[in-house]
Amino acid sequence: MENIHLKVSTREAYKDLMEFLDKFDKNELEIIPDSDFEKQKANLQKELEAIEEGNSDLMDLEEYDSYLEKVISEYED
Repeated sequence: MENIHLKVSTREAYKDLMEFLDKFDKNELEIIPDSDFEKQKANLQKELEAIEEGNSDLMDLEEYDSYLEKVISEYED
């Protein structure tokens, strides 16, 4: 997955760009509003810092699978 951030200087160029991007399938391209982009960027930066500082709880695939099984079993009848 690739992300780009664009700054469009005119309303007409923005309109033309959005019309072009709307032609893509939603599975191929997702338009993320600017406020969401900045929020996600800040959240990911915090997560990265926590991982680098060793302040994050990480688990391998087997641990995660075990955790999911436990959660699922709590909600089964």
